[in-house]
Amino acid sequence: MAERTSLATQRRTDESIERSADEIRQDIIADRETIADTVDRLGDRLHQTLDWREYIAEYPAVALGLAAGSGILLSALFRREPTPQERIMDAVAELTEDLTDRISGVAGAVITRKILPGRTVKAAATAMIAKAAIDLAKRKFGDAVAGRRFDRPSVESRTSQALSNL
Repeated sequence: MAERTSLATQRRTDESIERSADEIRQDIIADRETIADTVDRLGDRLHQTLDWREYIAEYPAVALGLAAGSGILLSALFRREPTPQERIMDAVAELTEDLTDRISGVAGAVITRKILPGRTVKAAATAMIAKAAIDLAKRKFGDAVAGRRFDRPSVESRTSQALSNL
């Protein structure tokens, strides 16, 4: 190995002695130009390789998938944990929902068995609305005939009237 190194250095010294200074300068200028060209080509190739706009233009579906995947990943990483109060409220809401589902299931089964679906309920509701309308008309008509004014009664008179009806 040492012999090779000494031979290579001896050749270089022999060549440098034989060459003139102008030749060496021209070689340096030529080497600079080739190095500059090589660096420019590498820069262009690197720019083409790392230019994200070209990738998006060539592969829009992949770019969209990567954007969506990174968004999902980031949202999973920065997800807010619910507070204890929120967890309790969620649990109460679920229990209430389960309870209402059970009660409506049982009550619905009883109502469908005992009452004819639809007709009886509609008839009862219509009768109650009609009775309320007739009572209101009688009250208003009776007040108009008696010549009373349609003032709203005070809270005390409404309370005493409600207590007397009991």
